[in-house]
Amino acid sequence: MNINEQYIKELVSQGEGISLEMKECKDSVPRSVWETYSSFANTRGGVILLGIKEHKDLPLTSRFEITGVDDSYKVITDFFNMLNNRQKVSRSILIDSDVRMVPIDDKEIIYINVPEADYHKKPIYINNNLQDGTYKRTHEGDRHVDMEELSMLLRDASDDIDSQIVDKYSLDDIDESTLRKYRQVFNDNNHGHSFKELDDKAFLIKLGAYAIDRHANKEGVTRAGLLMFGKSQSIHEVFNTFRVDYLDLIGIEPGDSLKWNDRLTDDGRWEDNIYNFVTIVMRKLLFSLPTEGKLNGTVREDGGQLHAAIREALINAATYCDYMLNGVLRIDRKTNSIIFRNPGTLRIDAKRIYEGDFTHARNRTIQKLFRMIGYGDNIGSGFQKILSSWKNLGYSRPELKELEDVKEVWLTLPLTPICEGISQINSQINSNDNYLNTNNNEENSQINSQINSQINSQINSQINSQINLSGIQREILTYMVNYPNSSIGEIAKSFGLTLEAIRYQRRLMAPIVRTEKIGPKKMGQWKITFL
Repeated sequence: MNINEQYIKELVSQGEGISLEMKECKDSVPRSVWETYSSFANTRGGVILLGIKEHKDLPLTSRFEITGVDDSYKVITDFFNMLNNRQKVSRSILIDSDVRMVPIDDKEIIYINVPEADYHKKPIYINNNLQDGTYKRTHEGDRHVDMEELSMLLRDASDDIDSQIVDKYSLDDIDESTLRKYRQVFNDNNHGHSFKELDDKAFLIKLGAYAIDRHANKEGVTRAGLLMFGKSQSIHEVFNTFRVDYLDLIGIEPGDSLKWNDRLTDDGRWEDNIYNFVTIVMRKLLFSLPTEGKLNGTVREDGGQLHAAIREALINAATYCDYMLNGVLRIDRKTNSIIFRNPGTLRIDAKRIYEGDFTHARNRTIQKLFRMIGYGDNIGSGFQKILSSWKNLGYSRPELKELEDVKEVWLTLPLTPICEGISQINSQINSNDNYLNTNNNEENSQINSQINSQINSQINSQINSQINLSGIQREILTYMVNYPNSSIGEIAKSFGLTLEAIRYQRRLMAPIVRTEKIGPKKMGQWKITFL
């Protein structure tokens, strides 16, 4: 980025916002700079411009006037001196190139880039006062964080928050049935593992679900152990503002008298610990979705990219959740999407996560407990796997967003195709226009006539009865009908997908409909047969 006169003028014309603050400055550092420094560092970063005067009574187009700094060298020197004074600022996160003088006409402006602080270094506070000197950025202003927000920042600075011992809670607070089920899955996934022969206490110690603190002369279940395997009553005594919820909302519209098809929540009928919640919800989600069956030797293995991505999303929601907040770990299975909602905020900006950056999970012990039974790998590649799978499967891009006002993170996995014109194509499918269905071996020359002639109620019934035929699969079939000479590469290009994505969809459709190319390689035409 070229920080020059034109760029500064563009910033000034935009006015102040969530990531831009402008202050009047002559020959000394404005006191309010440090509040903004703290707020930008604790939020998503931003830019401070010194040498800009605000006329609040004027419209935005003329509100900010470039007045300049009289002695930029002195102001920058004073700024860095105070920045490195621990009595003034808790930590410096700037480097020399983050602060510079920019000449504009015959004036000098000071440009200060404040990056977001690493979550391990937060909170950044001023005046040697953690409680009253910690700020965050909201819209156009800096404000003090409240006690809940300060507690969140302090918790996020640690990567082992769930490894702490819960005072006065013991093995009596562990649900035996849950632990027994977990150990069975552990044994199935770890043949010959040395942990298999351990008693429950030793087993939990090895996995971090139970701990002994010799320095404090105490022992007990950890937060991770209680959340994963605990009895409901014990969990709610410690995490009294937290609960879990799963809603099957397939076909449910706002205003319907039916609020949900199925619900899993704290109703006293089950031990609502995290292990039970994740495994039950996993089954419910995967039961509602198509599965890709493969042969591993002589054994059929179900699952595929779709199941793996959903499992990754569910584990992420559980391991990045802030269980100390007043909130709900909630999963909504909607008609055309799955939404994973967990209390907390993103530890880094969503843009960085999309670009491949990652953070450690808030609950690394819970993450380890799931990894030990084959759920996740602890190397931070989970979100990229989800993005890759969704692209290969032909679905629209997953949406990751942070809802700051309610302190929640939402991950939405669309179950709709990436291409445009979905409704028009589905309408063509449902009306059965020009759809090919043939079960014979007629000559290639007859196929084109069949495309236009075989429109009848039997075919329409066949299409509508295939409840496991997804939108993207219908669109692929329609493309094959409209462009019978098309290649797999041309189909993939038309939908913006990979070759593997098209092949994957054909494999998923195989139990329902067979697609094959009849005739020469370049001139052959698609034959579509419902089974």
